[in-house]
Amino acid sequence: MAKVRSDRKMNPVKVAVLCSTDLSFRALLLPQMTAAKQAGYVVHGISSNGPYFRQLREKGFIMYPVTLKRSISPFSDMVALWRMYWYFKCERFDIVHTHMPKDGLLGQLAAKLADVPITMSTVHGFYFHDNMKPWVRRFYIAIEWIIGKCSTTLLCQNPEDIETAIRLGICKRDKIKLLGNGVDLSKFAPWRFDADFRRRKRTEIGVPEDAVVVGIIGRLVREKGYFELFEAMRNVMAVNNNVWLVIIGPEEPEKADRISTDSFSRFGIEHHTRYLGLRNDMPELLACCNIYTLPSWREGFPRSAIEAAAMGLPIVATNIRGCRQVVEDGVNGFLVPPQDSTALKNAITKLVEDDQLREKMGHSGFLKARREFDEKTVCRIVIDTYKKLLATKVKNARDEGKRGHVVSIW
Repeated sequence: MAKVRSDRKMNPVKVAVLCSTDLSFRALLLPQMTAAKQAGYVVHGISSNGPYFRQLREKGFIMYPVTLKRSISPFSDMVALWRMYWYFKCERFDIVHTHMPKDGLLGQLAAKLADVPITMSTVHGFYFHDNMKPWVRRFYIAIEWIIGKCSTTLLCQNPEDIETAIRLGICKRDKIKLLGNGVDLSKFAPWRFDADFRRRKRTEIGVPEDAVVVGIIGRLVREKGYFELFEAMRNVMAVNNNVWLVIIGPEEPEKADRISTDSFSRFGIEHHTRYLGLRNDMPELLACCNIYTLPSWREGFPRSAIEAAAMGLPIVATNIRGCRQVVEDGVNGFLVPPQDSTALKNAITKLVEDDQLREKMGHSGFLKARREFDEKTVCRIVIDTYKKLLATKVKNARDEGKRGHVVSIW
């Protein structure tokens, strides 16, 4: 039987947060983990060991390394499952909170085997989509179904994904709730950077002071729409010789659809393109951009687009779930069909050639971000969910005790 702590003062609630990489903790989940720590929870982070482990430990989080590969690797995945089960069993967590599909599957199974009383999963975006081969799509739906069955509750960033989950039988409506997505609006704020700063920063990254800069943040994989973007930019630059492209994002050597860091050179745009790799100065770099683009084939709820909106940039994105939640077509940017370089070129060109339209759409995005994308709201929902689930578990345990069942209290 699942065990629930009854004395919160004597035994602080222990939460394990699971994600594939320590970079994801630092870049995406740190505000939620910090909020949990401030609320009195003892927070453990579980991921592949990496350069940010020390930084996270210095912030007061207990970090446990488990090798979690992004691609499916049967032997490595079984080792990870066993290590997580052992750790959950030894540490006797109250809550295990997983993120991302494959890591969520392994973490939820390990938590069930270890008899963790509360298991949660955040749906950042379903991996499956309509353009997949049917058997591949069914495979990834099955993974999400298992996660749904194992989880006490699901938190979903995207409202479209809630309806998809219910329609496909991944979970029932009473088991899934909207989380949303957000960023630090005090950090992603255009008023932090004046014209002099932008000039200096552009000089640092090798972009002319008077250029119209199109930016993209994303992993170097094919499904981010990079090749369509390179083709579109070749045509944009052919008639607008003052347009530059800035690419920010890490390589993905393990992914089958990985692309190289110099792929854009095949399109003849290398003289007006800068690849900056993985960076920690996103607000500063976005301050150097005039337009943001995200031509992905698949998204959950793209944080980079939210950051761009908060920085007052007009956005050209694909008309897919996730992007539709950030971009209102014709209001704060344009939505174009996926894998359509011509439509992408046309939308970018409109913004390149009309600075007043850029300013108008950018301001609309800025206001939308202030209304809808505050990470403080997201953190509050996560912590409130923890509290409600813990209260429900304690109440159920007490009720079972009154009915004469054996109830184990830690």
